[in-house]
Amino acid sequence: MNHVFFLSPSEWKKTREEKQFDYIVIGTGFCALGFIERVINKDDNARILLIERGSFFLPEHVQNLPTSYQKLLLKQALKTFPWTLSSKTLNLNKYIKWQHGIIPFFGGGSTLWSAWCPEPTTAEMNGWPQATIKAAQDYFKTAKRLLNVVGANDEETGNIFDHWQNKLTERLKQNLQDIKSATRVQHAQIAVGTPTITSTDVEKFSTPGPLLDEVIKCQEEAKKRQIDSRLSIVTECTVTRIWQQENQATALETTRGVVNVGDSKVILAMGSIPSTTLVLNSFPQAKNAGKRFTAHFISAIVARIPRDDFLEIFDWEESIKNDLRKKNLELAAIYFAGVDQETQGQYHIQLSAISDPDPTNKTHIDTAARNMPDVVATASPKQLETSKDYIVFVCAVLGELFDNPGNGLQKNDGDDPTTNVTLQVLETDKDLSLWDTMDKATFEVLEQGLSPKGKDRVEYWHGDPDTGQWKRERHKTRVPGLVHEASTMWIGDDEEAVVGLDYRLKGVENVYITGASLWPTGGSWNPTLTMVALAQHLADNLTEQAKEIKT
Repeated sequence: MNHVFFLSPSEWKKTREEKQFDYIVIGTGFCALGFIERVINKDDNARILLIERGSFFLPEHVQNLPTSYQKLLLKQALKTFPWTLSSKTLNLNKYIKWQHGIIPFFGGGSTLWSAWCPEPTTAEMNGWPQATIKAAQDYFKTAKRLLNVVGANDEETGNIFDHWQNKLTERLKQNLQDIKSATRVQHAQIAVGTPTITSTDVEKFSTPGPLLDEVIKCQEEAKKRQIDSRLSIVTECTVTRIWQQENQATALETTRGVVNVGDSKVILAMGSIPSTTLVLNSFPQAKNAGKRFTAHFISAIVARIPRDDFLEIFDWEESIKNDLRKKNLELAAIYFAGVDQETQGQYHIQLSAISDPDPTNKTHIDTAARNMPDVVATASPKQLETSKDYIVFVCAVLGELFDNPGNGLQKNDGDDPTTNVTLQVLETDKDLSLWDTMDKATFEVLEQGLSPKGKDRVEYWHGDPDTGQWKRERHKTRVPGLVHEASTMWIGDDEEAVVGLDYRLKGVENVYITGASLWPTGGSWNPTLTMVALAQHLADNLTEQAKEIKT
C-alpha cells in the first residue's frame, strides 16, 4: 500500500524535510473526504497532506465484504477508547455506563457505520447559529451526492426494499397523529446508492475507496503535468501535539517525527474526542474546549407482528401476497422522529423490518446480511427462524443527551497526550424523561401505528438474541453505551463558542475544526450528512480565500 497509495518511509522523510502544503488534514473519515474531494475539484493547485493514525484495514464497508467479516462488528476489540471515564459516570448513572470507542484505522468508523443519513429540519437544529443552519442546508445536496444517499424506497436499493418498504411507511404516516410525541416519519435516507454500477444489492458507503480514487487521480494528473502529486497520505502516524507561536500553529509533533506547518492550514477531521484532546493539549487559549458534551443514548426493542395481519389489509394482487407469504425475503427501513414535550429533547427510531418466510435459506441469509439497513441493530438467526410467519421489527431508538453543564471532557494528569482526558456524562431528570417518552413512543408505533389488529398481536423478544423467547409483555433494553459523541468544540457567533462561524478555532489563526464536535446541541439525528455538508462548506470557503490571495 505504501508504494502505491501511501508515502513510503523514504518518501515520508522527504515530505517532512522538503515539501510544503496548503492544507494538512488529520483523520481519514467522512469529514476528511468531504473536505479533500471538494478542494481538489475546486483548486487545481492545492496541495494536501493527509495524516492517519492507523494502518490500512478494510478496503470498504464491512457489509460489502463476505459475511464472515461482519463478526468484526461484534468485537469491541476493534475499537480504542482514548479517554478515562469519571468516577461519577461509572458510579452514579443508572443506565449510561460508557461511550463507544473509535476505529483507529484508515477510513475510521466509515467501514462499520449504519449509513443512516437523515437531513435534520430547522427545528431539529435547535440552538444552532442561523448561518450554520443555512450552510448545512445549502450543502445537503452535494453531501448526499458524495455519500450516495438515497431513500430506502429508491430504485437503487433494488427489489428487496419494495412492497413492505412502501406500505409500512405509508401506514405509519397515516397513523402519525396517534403517537403524541411524533413529529415526522419518512423512508430512511441511507448511504447505499450505486450511481455508477448496476447492482441488485445495496453498496454501503465508506471513505477508503473514494480517498484512494482521489490519490490515483492526483497521481495521474501529476504525471501529465510533471509535478508532485497534490495529495499525499501517511498512515500509522499519530499527531500528539500542535506547537504554536503567536497564536499560529507552526509544527505537528507526531509519532513519526515533526512536521512543519509553514503556511498550511491545519484541518482537524478526527472524531470529536480525539480532536478535542489534541486541542486541549496544544492550545490553552481555547478555554471552553471540552466544556460541553452531547451524545445519543439508545434503547433496543425487537418485536414481531403476524405477516397475514398486513396481507389482509394491503391491496396487492394475490400472486404478490403468496410470494411474500411463502418465499420472498424483503426488508424495510423507516425513520421516525419525535420530541418529548416536557423537555423538548429529541428522539428518533431507526426501524428495520425483516420479512423472511425461509430464514434458513443460505441465499436469504447472505442477501439479508448484505442489505440489512443496520447490521448492528438487526434480528438474530434465532429471532428469524422462530418468525417464519411474521414480520420482525428491530427498533434502534436514539435519544438526545443534552443541556447538562456537568457533562464534559477535561484534560487530566496523564503522560500520554493522546489519552490524557477524562469524560464525564451524568444522567439527568431531563434525559430520563426523554428516555421514557421515546420508549413509550416505540411501543405505540408498533402497537398502534403498525399492527393492523392492535397490541394483542404484537410480541416482544425477551432475553439474549440467541437464547431468548417471544412474549406478549413489552420488553426493552436500555443500552449502556453512548454513540455519536458531539459538541465538545461548539460553533457559534458568541464569546463562549469555541469555534467561530468560519470553522476556525478561536485564538488560533490556522487551525480549523470539522465534525460533530461543532454541534451547539446534539439533536437525535445521525450526524454524518451534516458533518460532510459543513466540511464541504469549509473547503469552499478556504478555496475562495486562497483564490482571493493569489489575485
